[in-house]
Order: sequence, then structure tokens, then C-alpha cells
Amino acid sequence: MAEAGLLHFLGNKNNNHRFLFEPNNSQYQPDRSLVRNMISGSAYNYEYLNMIGHGSYGIVYKACDKRTGQIVAMKEEFNGLSTPTLREIAILKSLPQHPAIVGFKEVVRDDWDRVFVVMEHVENDLARFMATRRQPLRPNEVKCMMKQLLEGVKFLHENGVMHRDLKPSNILINKKGDLKICDFEPRKFLLKWTYSTAIDMWSVGCIMAELLLKEVLFKERSDVEQRTKIYTILGRAKPDDNLFIRKFLEAAVISGVPLLTDLDLIC
Repeated sequence: MAEAGLLHFLGNKNNNHRFLFEPNNSQYQPDRSLVRNMISGSAYNYEYLNMIGHGSYGIVYKACDKRTGQIVAMKEEFNGLSTPTLREIAILKSLPQHPAIVGFKEVVRDDWDRVFVVMEHVENDLARFMATRRQPLRPNEVKCMMKQLLEGVKFLHENGVMHRDLKPSNILINKKGDLKICDFEPRKFLLKWTYSTAIDMWSVGCIMAELLLKEVLFKERSDVEQRTKIYTILGRAKPDDNLFIRKFLEAAVISGVPLLTDLDLIC
């Protein structure tokens, strides 16, 4: 079964070459017994506080753990746990804790067989945080955020995980300015191309530009329009094209991104 293959990989700490988010790993159909095996507690250990998010997939609640007093986020999906959510849970359970990765707590159930995923609660996400600011972030603030983001991405890649959907709305930020990467359940796959860690690094670069500019780097409305704009500015990249990064930086200068030339500022 596909689930067994996924869980076998999750338990294999020596597998540094195969990544979880390959297209052939993303389309498995969840076994309901897998959901039952993931449930580890009762929803009544948590006190509901308020709703903090909702969408076509379900609702996210803010709640308090009655046992510890800790504030948590509880996600309920309308049609039970989806395949992407099961994959996200498996990934987060397999990873050691890291300060730049949102924390997974447990999966719980109530008397009506509603299943909730309990996660670390973080007050805001980077997209909403940026939307409430009148001015772009200062370079020092961007340096701090990018350092955290790069440490989180490095940790994921070292543990065989490609995120593939890094963007400000999938990066949480608390009142202290700590970043947490979240939402490890991309639902869309472009054709059947093989992805590499480069897809996350491209996203990291776009996020840095957005933090500095306070606007999206490539604003086109469709994927096709975005690719056309990127190819127009950068040309089509070749594996050994040493000019590719330079062209990206030059394009950033044209767009008004203030570049940091001292590598020590970023590190």
C-alpha cells in the first residue's frame, strides 16, 4: 500500500536522497485505519476559545489545553482528514522539533467522531503581518526573518522534505518576530515534473523581495503569465548557466529591491 511505503520512508533516517513530495508520493488514497491509528487523545482535553480561520476545507479554532494551559490551534476538516492533511501529519510527526517549523501536538476526536489536528498556535502569518504595515520592513528586520526562514528550509531539506508552496501566507509569525513554516500539504502539482530543492530556494528569493518591496515580485494573474514574465527578465535557465543568479539580481535592482552586498548581513 502507498501509505506503508510513505511511513516506511518516514522511519528510515538514512534515506537522504528520496523526497516525500515527489508527484508519485502525493496521490495515494488514505486508509481510514491510518486515521484511527493517528488519533491519540480526546477533544475534550481542550477548551474552545474562538474561531481563527475558515475556508472551503474546514475551520481552525483557537483553544486551550486544559491539562497545561497552553494555547493551541485545532483544525477540523468538513469531510474528515484529507490525503494532504494525512501527509502533513506524517511529515510533522517524523521531524524533530525545530524553532522555524510549526509544532504538531496530536490528533484528537470528540463523541461525534469529529477529528481535530492540534498544532502550535501562532498569532499571525507573514502575509497579514505585511498587509498591516504602512512601510516596507527595514533591512535589519528582513535579515532576521530571512535567517530564520533559511534555517527552517535547510532543516527541511536535510530531513528529506521539500515544501513546494513557500509563500508569506504559509509562514507564521508571533509577537516576538519568530517565524514558523507551516502548511505542508500542497494540493496542486504542475504536470508531472520532477521537483528539486531549487523550487523552495526560488520561493525564498521571492519572499525576500516581497519583504523588501512590500509587494509581490511577479504580479501576473496566471502561471503562464508569470513564467512568461520570468523568462523575459531572466531568460531560460540552463543547469550550468553561471549568469542566471546575476541576471536575477540585476532584475531585482531594476525592480527597486535594495540589495545587501555584505554576505555577513544575511548570515
